Amino acid sequence: MIANSSSPDSANNQKLKRQQAKKNETNRQWLSRILKLGNFDSSGLLLIGGNSVADFRIRVAQSHLRHDLTPSYWSIVGILIDGDKFYSVPLDWGNDLSEVPHRNAIELCSMKDFDDPIHYPNIALIRFATNVKPIADYSERLKMQRNIVDLPALVIAWLEFVWAVGDKGNPLVDGKGLPSAVFAETVYGIAGIELTPGLATPSSCPEAIWQAAKWWSAFYSEMSRIESGAPTKPQIPVGYFALRQPAAAIYEKPWQPSTKS
Repeated sequence: MIANSSSPDSANNQKLKRQQAKKNETNRQWLSRILKLGNFDSSGLLLIGGNSVADFRIRVAQSHLRHDLTPSYWSIVGILIDGDKFYSVPLDWGNDLSEVPHRNAIELCSMKDFDDPIHYPNIALIRFATNVKPIADYSERLKMQRNIVDLPALVIAWLEFVWAVGDKGNPLVDGKGLPSAVFAETVYGIAGIELTPGLATPSSCPEAIWQAAKWWSAFYSEMSRIESGAPTKPQIPVGYFALRQPAAAIYEKPWQPSTKS
């Protein structure tokens, strides 16, 4: 099992609201609509749930953190910075592999690559702070600071699990969090925001962040009243989410007849 603390709250966070996607609405269109709805300034914490084999394995790995042991809705975390781009640590690096250690595995991702709701059916945008302007800067700085957190090491651990290499089991059980979540947790921690009160930062994952936003309102309410001198100020998490695929499943491409003669 994964060591974590239960929230003392008896009710879930009413400021985290379902905002289901419209018919044929893409993720970028949903996100654009959400940014106009709430107190967002094209920034916040992004959660995305995919349905590839890798996404499926990641979602199932997080079931330890759910009381019903069902898979998580989420498979990647990002720090949204301008409404269409976000910092993250994806497992499927498309650039030169030599850049992974050079950038501490951090990549500036585009929502264009996560726009298709068929492949990425779940999406959420959550704010944990009233001032998030410094967070983008901290994300960039962390590229040069592997001494703070070694994200490439976590990427390797999770690729071993996703690809079923050797005898490696669930990294979360060994205290190795999903790289994108540990990245977000570290950046927010530098800014003075605790993303997962019930879990140690090295073990962070999308589900832990989701559970914090949903069930730790009292903690954030108390923290918002404390003058810490940090560059950002915590708030009770506010956000929206759309779930097109609550139960984890693998998307199989429609069969295409061979064109070879």
